[in-house]
Amino acid sequence: MIYNLHYFNKELRQAYPSSKTASGRKIGFAVFMGLFAFAIYFSLQSLQESVLMDSVPEIMQGSYFSTLYIYIHLALLLTTLYYLFYYERLFFQEIRTNSWYLLIKMGYGRRGMVLSKIIAAFISILYMYSIGFATTLLLTYFLRYTLVTRYFLSLYLVGLLDLFVLTGLSFFISSIVKSRRYARFFIFLSAIAIVILKSVTHFYSVISNRITMQNIRTLIDFERSYYVPIALGIVLVTVLFSSLRALSMAKHYQRFDEAYEETLPANVTVVSIQPKTGRKKALFDRGRIIRRQRAFDILTTSLLVLLVLAGLAFNVMVLLISASATGKEVNIRGTIPYVFKSTTMQPEIKVNDLAYFDVYDGSHTIKIGDILLFEDKGISYVERVFEIEESVYTVDIDHYPQGTQPDSMVKKVTDGQINGVYSGRNRWLGALILFANTLIGRLVLLLLPAFLLFYHQPIKERLFGTRERYGKREKLPGQ
Repeated sequence: MIYNLHYFNKELRQAYPSSKTASGRKIGFAVFMGLFAFAIYFSLQSLQESVLMDSVPEIMQGSYFSTLYIYIHLALLLTTLYYLFYYERLFFQEIRTNSWYLLIKMGYGRRGMVLSKIIAAFISILYMYSIGFATTLLLTYFLRYTLVTRYFLSLYLVGLLDLFVLTGLSFFISSIVKSRRYARFFIFLSAIAIVILKSVTHFYSVISNRITMQNIRTLIDFERSYYVPIALGIVLVTVLFSSLRALSMAKHYQRFDEAYEETLPANVTVVSIQPKTGRKKALFDRGRIIRRQRAFDILTTSLLVLLVLAGLAFNVMVLLISASATGKEVNIRGTIPYVFKSTTMQPEIKVNDLAYFDVYDGSHTIKIGDILLFEDKGISYVERVFEIEESVYTVDIDHYPQGTQPDSMVKKVTDGQINGVYSGRNRWLGALILFANTLIGRLVLLLLPAFLLFYHQPIKERLFGTRERYGKREKLPGQ
């Protein structure tokens, strides 16, 4: 590889790895982040009457705040995936593979190369993040929401700080972890650690408040959260340490054990001979490497298979529930899941909750206060028992909507009409089932498992460097 331009220009152009100049690719990736964030927001609007409105109203509001709030979190996720896929080129792994060796021999300075690589990475992530942020703003503009610009800068800086922390940690990991697969694993854990740190320092309570975020000084209000100084400290320390470590690594031609294992035949072992004793010692334990590879491959394959199976099982459940008709509700091991679409049983059961009913087979003892799922004239109802006379149950709803006649829903129910007895609810599953019936939901929950089912092997090889060949462990002479 010959560089006929300044090394910084090379790093800036190649920060999104490709064999060609990648400015267009970076713009495309950034626009995709903005489009995806807006698509998620648009899909969530169909879940207004669900647990999401109570639990995370910051992503459900009809405002720029919600779309941008979704974007800054999605940017962290997609940037993490971007770092995982292009890890070798973006960080200091290329020093370990001796890609800098000839450059240094050609006269490039180590300090300038390290500094150029770090600055180019941060500029590139700033560039992509900013374009994605602007794309989200532009798309939200067409929804005609009230334009409130006072929280734009605060949200922008919060998302950018997360990406800078991730970038600093990724450089740090690449400087101390030799194995590419383990380095990728630690980068993934770093993204999770950022989310945990924001939660532990109560930073989410700050950034989720649309009113407080209109004042940028709120971000450095230490009485509310210490996340910002901690995050800035992490960036400073990781960049400084990784720079010093990279300078040290670039002094030498690296002996990389994984490179031996990849290139040497299975029956060849590289050894070092101790000058005084003449004893031979393997430079790397092929058997240990093979065992690690197999264990890691089994683990990743098992996780992918479990993810695929869980996705397919959930989609089957969603299809069964969605396709169930009155009087033919799906029965899953003695339980009837029922997505509630009314306010008539509030606050016990709210709109779009997934309610569970034990199948009624006549052996249950129904008591006053029980909630029944029953059928009357071909229509399913959910009401509470308030009177029992022999085998006849008088039921009524808990909440009459405004404008309805009180007692108009009182009914007499017999054993033959009862399908189930209420046993509980799950608000989050109800919201998830509604999301699964949206276009984005079907893409995520149906197509993603199918994609992983057919392409999990190439993905695993791309992320973790899985090799098809495993050599046999050979004994050293004299062992």
